[in-house]
Amino acid sequence: MNLELLQALKTAHDAEVEGMRSYLNFAKQTQVAGGKNILIQLAMDEIDHMELINRFMERMLKGEVYQTVDVPKARLDKFMPKVADASLQKLDKACVGDLDALKIALAHEEKARLFYIEQAQKTDNLQAKKLFSDLAAVEQKHYDILQAEIQFIQQDGFWFDMMEFSLEK
Repeated sequence: MNLELLQALKTAHDAEVEGMRSYLNFAKQTQVAGGKNILIQLAMDEIDHMELINRFMERMLKGEVYQTVDVPKARLDKFMPKVADASLQKLDKACVGDLDALKIALAHEEKARLFYIEQAQKTDNLQAKKLFSDLAAVEQKHYDILQAEIQFIQQDGFWFDMMEFSLEK
């Protein structure tokens, strides 16, 4: 049994638990409905990640070969407005705490992504390599969504790296 891989999976699981708790705590604190929804969806994605990691560890401990499964795409994708619709979104005023929560979440997603990339590079187990790579890709998507939300809150005129437009002009 590969103890180093098992420890990496345990660390990944613990990080997903911590992420879920943080996102739910931030969701409870924020006043903006859209912000709450994003944070709750992030927490739900973390639960999906924990379940995948748990299944991998259980099979590994039993000596079974893990059949790769696709990591579910982030739930947030279906909730985010299309770029063309961004200027039509109602903007609730975020407070400093909301922005701080999003920045902490952003840092968490980047740290998780880098961890998964490192673990994918370190392991010789092809199934673990795929799992870690897929998780890294989802964390990158989370990062991109959080970054877009931060930019939107700061009112810098950008949404998903594209200038907003107004239908009134």
